[in-house]
Amino acid sequence: MTTKTIHLLFASVLAGGCYSGLDSPRAMGDGEDDGADDGVGDDADGGEPQRTPTDQPPGFENPFEVPQDEVELLPFHVRAQNLATLAGQTKDHPMFAELYERRYQLGDHDYSQNFAPDLRWSSDKMSVWVVAMKPVCDDPVFQAKYPTLVNDPTPFVQAAFARDPTEDELQAFADVQSGLTDTALRYRMVCLAVLTSLEFVAR
Repeated sequence: MTTKTIHLLFASVLAGGCYSGLDSPRAMGDGEDDGADDGVGDDADGGEPQRTPTDQPPGFENPFEVPQDEVELLPFHVRAQNLATLAGQTKDHPMFAELYERRYQLGDHDYSQNFAPDLRWSSDKMSVWVVAMKPVCDDPVFQAKYPTLVNDPTPFVQAAFARDPTEDELQAFADVQSGLTDTALRYRMVCLAVLTSLEFVAR
């Protein structure tokens, strides 16, 4: 996690997103689709058509450009399952309501409604993802599962990345809280730093 990442994350609390240089093949929940109950089709593979992101929330602007050829998101249903696994909850928990409300903005697909999968990462999509992650990070059930996040994010990183955090990452998590006195905001900042990283959302 770089200084640029930290600065972008502060902006993301209001409107933007966090771009991290991390990249990993990790994909918890492969093979499980959440579309069975809501009419969404089978998840996409890399050969399926991509679409231009639509329905951008009012007031959001493009704060920076992301090199789209370097990033491929995990399919939406995999990201959603990863979050549910991380939280120890089912995907119908209220903390995920915002996520599913914005699922098509986040690249999910429903061919019956003319929504093709979109696995590209962009500043627009990052903005929407951050908005969807805030209720997760702020939920009391989620916070009860990771009560030490502010002072010791190691258990959270281990659960999210399936590895120990590096010294640089621990320093970045400390830096992202620098100057903040509100414990709830400090918790949110570290939580968002992890959940918006490419290691969590991308292949």
